[in-house]
Order: sequence, then structure tokens, then C-alpha cells
Amino acid sequence: MYKLHTRKQELYFDEVIRLYYEKGYGEDRISTIIPVGHSTVNRWIRIFAAEKETGKRVMPETRIKEKKTIPESAESETVTKTEYERLKAKLEMAEIKAEAYEELIRVAEEKFKIRIRKKAGARR
Repeated sequence: MYKLHTRKQELYFDEVIRLYYEKGYGEDRISTIIPVGHSTVNRWIRIFAAEKETGKRVMPETRIKEKKTIPESAESETVTKTEYERLKAKLEMAEIKAEAYEELIRVAEEKFKIRIRKKAGARR
């Protein structure tokens, strides 16, 4: 039987084990709930599992996820028409934005007589 050595272990060990096995929380979530580090939570769970010789835990219904299957018709058609139209509109907006930036730089260079764009070619 594992002996609890510190006050922190005495206070939180049972709660960590309960959250892990009954609630199905992961080590990261437990370490945010209880003021104990992630590696400490992981070590306590391993000690408890070795002591009880069980590594199984109950998964709560909220954590169980069904596998989502893609219908065969969607597999063959990778991009839908609405998604295509949305992406096309997004591309047009990006092109307009790029043109606006170019014009902004051109006007600034003319007005302030300063080179903003990087010179072509590398220095040696």
C-alpha cells in the first residue's frame, strides 16, 4: 500500500483519483481544478492503478464521441458549390485588399518622397 507522505497528498490524492476514474477528467483538467501539477496528477494515477491493478476508468457520457462518417456522395465531391462561392468571394476580397495596399504605398512614396518598398537584389 502506497503511503501518503506530504500534506498535499493527504488533501488531494483521493479527489484526484475520484475525478479521474469517476468523472473521466484528464490529467490537464484535473491539474487546473486542483492545485497540483500535471506530472504529479499523472504519477498519482499511475501509483493508484498499479496498487489496484486496474487501468480502466469510466468514461462519462459527455466525453464519449461518436465517430462521424462522411457520406459516400460527399467523399466524391470535395468542395460544395456554396463553399466554392464563399472561397471565391474571399479570394476576390484578398485581391482587392492587396491592390489597396499597393496603391497606399504608391501614394505615400509620391507624397513623402521616401522609398517604402524594399530594393530589388541583395547587398553583398
